[in-house]
Amino acid sequence: MIVDIGKVVSVEGDNAFVEVERTSACAQCGLQEVEELVGGKPVFMALNTAKATVGEMVKVRVQSVAYLKASAFIYGIPILCLIIGALLGFYLAGKFGISSDTMSALLSMAGLILGIVILFLFRRKGAKKEYIPVIVEVIVKDAID
Repeated sequence: MIVDIGKVVSVEGDNAFVEVERTSACAQCGLQEVEELVGGKPVFMALNTAKATVGEMVKVRVQSVAYLKASAFIYGIPILCLIIGALLGFYLAGKFGISSDTMSALLSMAGLILGIVILFLFRRKGAKKEYIPVIVEVIVKDAID
C-alpha cells in the first residue's frame, strides 16, 4: 500500500484534489520528469472519504495491487500494439514486396499510436474505485510539527 501526505487544494463533490510533495512513490510513476518541466507539485484527484476541506493536510492511500495493475495496463497496451504492428508489417511486407524493415517500422509506430488512442478512449472505463487514491484521514497540524 502506498501512503502519502498532501494538502487539499480543491473539493468537488465526493472528490478532492490533493497536492503532494515528491516522494519515492512519485519517482515510481514516471511522471516526475514531466512535473519538473511544468515546475509544479503533483496534484491528483482522490476520493474524499474523510470529508477534508480546502487547506487541510491529509493522508492519502493507494492500493499497491491496483497501482501495479494500472501500470501494467497503461504500459502493456501500447507495447502490445507496437509488437503486433511490427509482426504484421513483417508479414505484409512479403505479400506486397516491400522492405520488411520499412513496413515493420511503419506499422509498429501505427500500432503504438493505436495503443495510446485505445487508452485515451477507454480511460473512463478504467477509472474503477480500486485505482483511485483515497483520503483516509485529516491530519491535525500539530501532529505534523
